[in-house]
Amino acid sequence: MIATERETVITVSDEDKLVHIWTAQRPVINRMQKHPSFTLLKAGTYEGSPWAEFTIPADQWNPVTGAKRRSNLTDEQRAAAAERMRQVRQSKKPQ
Repeated sequence: MIATERETVITVSDEDKLVHIWTAQRPVINRMQKHPSFTLLKAGTYEGSPWAEFTIPADQWNPVTGAKRRSNLTDEQRAAAAERMRQVRQSKKPQ
């Protein structure tokens, strides 16, 4: 495939509980294969270019940022992160 043919198509509907993603872009394929929320349905090559079809649960998909991030922080780690953010915000306030 030529560069303009290597694309990613995302299909979402109000009724479907899954988001369907078809892509012929190698970096997108690699990233989705590594992410635990995506399920690989099919993959192959066409004219020497790889392609793949994935799904992800709709509740784990954000149309702006893609797959939602999940954090497995302990309460202590979450409190430490909140404290770091508070300090950053304080340092950015005009004096």
